[in-house]
Amino acid sequence: MEIPGGSYEKRLQALAETIPGATSASLTGIDGIGIASYHVEEGLDPTLADAEFATMLGTASRAAQNLGVGEIGELIFTTDTATFILRMVGKEFYLGVGLAPGIGNLGMARLQMRWACDDFTKALL
Repeated sequence: MEIPGGSYEKRLQALAETIPGATSASLTGIDGIGIASYHVEEGLDPTLADAEFATMLGTASRAAQNLGVGEIGELIFTTDTATFILRMVGKEFYLGVGLAPGIGNLGMARLQMRWACDDFTKALL
């Protein structure tokens, strides 16, 4: 199945460009190995971020399982310098978006990510 825009990178770029305040977008395997990424500005080491975020999702997934509350779908966390949204694409991949503090539009990011996840799900699964 083909990705709208022609490639994973172009779809990630389109995603980031539709979200006010987006600084990055990435598609990563749950094992932490990046598939594609797009960065509006230099910042985090994308390889390290992919691995760390995969670890966080794994921990959150185990916690959800232990609590019997279902499977993890999305994880949002905020730091002093950024907000990150991690959304599962099936069970083997996740989509991550970084937002600048005070500028990023969390609601728009979540909506646009849902649509992008639909595209990636069709292509990957």
